[in-house]
Amino acid sequence: MRFLRAVIAIAVLALVLWSVAFVRHAEQRLGTLPTMVHQELAAEGSRYVPLSAIPLSLQEATVSVEDRSFWTNIGISFEGIGRAALVDISTLSFAQGGSTITQELIRDQLLSLRKTIGRKLTGIIYALLLTQRMSKATILTLYLNEVNYGAGAYGVDAAAKVYFGLAPTQLDLAQSALLAGLPQDPVALNPLVHLEAARERQNVVLDAMVSTGDISSSAAHAAAVAPLGLVH
Repeated sequence: MRFLRAVIAIAVLALVLWSVAFVRHAEQRLGTLPTMVHQELAAEGSRYVPLSAIPLSLQEATVSVEDRSFWTNIGISFEGIGRAALVDISTLSFAQGGSTITQELIRDQLLSLRKTIGRKLTGIIYALLLTQRMSKATILTLYLNEVNYGAGAYGVDAAAKVYFGLAPTQLDLAQSALLAGLPQDPVALNPLVHLEAARERQNVVLDAMVSTGDISSSAAHAAAVAPLGLVH
């Protein structure tokens, strides 16, 4: 009995020490996120855009379609995780996402592309920690500056220029909704190549914005038929 207690005590101690080391390592890596995003943009020849220079319409469109509980969640969505887990179990795979904006930022910058249960668990822990150390505004700003919009455009500054020849501040609702839909599949939704698919995705984004109360139905309809001013 004493031997068993000693083994349990050692195991618990080892787990505690490992957990402390893991959290410290995670916090160090999370602290490098802003630098990593800036370096990535510099390498792509793009620039970092503060949240104040990103239209509210693009912020709302992104949150509505990607993570509508973003401003209130703890970095993860239990509903999204549960839904993804059910699909993963039924298909015997780890292909489903269920990710929040915070998790997507972490996945893009800090984790491998391999879809494994280990990567998912690490992403969840990182997201919880990041939400504790960074404001939601900072997280959203980093995400909008690093996300892949397709056509070689990483970040909102590059995307606005590549697709519309505009600065981010000049984007209207129709253009913002179009951009917000592209990260789901940047290749298949590239409006310069697949305009119909991009427009369909734009309608999904506009509908999401209506459901969250960000815009009216009439505003959504007007944006859905508005000219996009795409660069050709």
